[in-house]
Amino acid sequence: MRGSDGKTELFFCAHFPFSIPSTNQMAKNILHDIMTKEHRTIREVPLPRGRKHIDAVEEDSVLYEREEIELQEESSPLPWRKVLLWGAVVFFALILVVAFIASFSGATVSVLARSESITVHHEFTASKDGAKLRFQTLPINETAEVVIPADTSKKVLEKSKGTIVIYNNFSDKPQRLIRNTRFETPAGLIYRIDSSVTVPGRTLKDGKKVPGSIEATVFADSPGAEYNIPLSDFTIPGFKSDPARFSTFYARSKTPMTGGFEGIQHIPSESALVTARASLQKTLADKVTAKTSTFVLPEFILFPSALVTRSSSLAPEEREGGLSAVREKMTGTAYLFKREDLARAVASASLPTLSNLPIEMPDLGSLRFAFKEVPVGESAEVKSIRFTLDGSAKVVWLFDGEKLRDALAGKPKGELLKTLSSFPTVEKAELVIRPFWSRTFPNNPKKITVEEVHELSGNPAQ
Repeated sequence: MRGSDGKTELFFCAHFPFSIPSTNQMAKNILHDIMTKEHRTIREVPLPRGRKHIDAVEEDSVLYEREEIELQEESSPLPWRKVLLWGAVVFFALILVVAFIASFSGATVSVLARSESITVHHEFTASKDGAKLRFQTLPINETAEVVIPADTSKKVLEKSKGTIVIYNNFSDKPQRLIRNTRFETPAGLIYRIDSSVTVPGRTLKDGKKVPGSIEATVFADSPGAEYNIPLSDFTIPGFKSDPARFSTFYARSKTPMTGGFEGIQHIPSESALVTARASLQKTLADKVTAKTSTFVLPEFILFPSALVTRSSSLAPEEREGGLSAVREKMTGTAYLFKREDLARAVASASLPTLSNLPIEMPDLGSLRFAFKEVPVGESAEVKSIRFTLDGSAKVVWLFDGEKLRDALAGKPKGELLKTLSSFPTVEKAELVIRPFWSRTFPNNPKKITVEEVHELSGNPAQ
């Protein structure tokens, strides 16, 4: 529609299916439906699109933060609930700690046994069948050889020799055979002993008579290889005049007869022999010492000076290629003592007031041993020996750790001294109980450890 100012004005009419209004109503509606030009203020100026977005985000953020704070305030527990929760955690943690410590509960008792240092300078007598101090023997029989050049020739006369066992089935009394007693083989070869021996008499065992016997070394009556024979039986020609004795005194080889030779032999020079034999004797001495030590049981003691040995030089044996075997033999006896018996004998000699309480001497082997008279002959003939011991030693009284552990089980730790009074061989003791607040020993003896110490580090219970 065109207005009074000549411009065209637009208007919109709403077209709806309804009844036509009256003239007055239409006039009013026309005025309302005409779109007039808008007069805007600065507050009504639309904002740019970007600015609208920022404001919307800021508004949303503020709203979201407020909602989050409100949710957090609603979800957090009350202060007393926090205290209760943390209290329960600490309580259960303490229970676990106490249970863990209790699982390692126990007691350790460090014991210092009664001891005393003594000076030893005494003579002792031991016998094979002694009630207080006995000795035992260990036979020694070792051979060593070395091969060296045989650079000289010599006429050699060597007698064969070996070991026999002489039997006495004639009577219950011992029989002495003098030096050079003859022993004859079935082939008529004669061998002799080079020292006197005493053959024990018969004994009765399980209702049967057992002949007495002794070992001896015999030598061929003449040099020569024909006397080198294997194992054989022997009679004693000197008893032929007494048929009963002749039939019941006899001998049997323990080793073959060897070493017999007569003729020219290529052998090492004398100086080479001396050097070789000296080296062999040292080798044998070391070998015997090492070997006997391996056979000595822990409860026995062997003093180095209690080894009685003798060396013998065997005839050199010719080998191929102009060589010769030089041989040395060492025989003898080692005299052993039971540690417990010898320690008590030494302690009794040095401590007259020694009681019957069990003792030990850790440094018993440091004492110096010496025979008053070196045993001679076969070890079977030696019935008793006399010797001296010199030096310093320590006597330590023994205690029963298992009995002490059983005695302490379940008792208050304040009764340690009272319990130790029943163990006179204990001088001092030191106690450590786990956990530290425990006032009693564990009821289970296996949780109590008793250890022997040479000195105490803390404040011992005395």
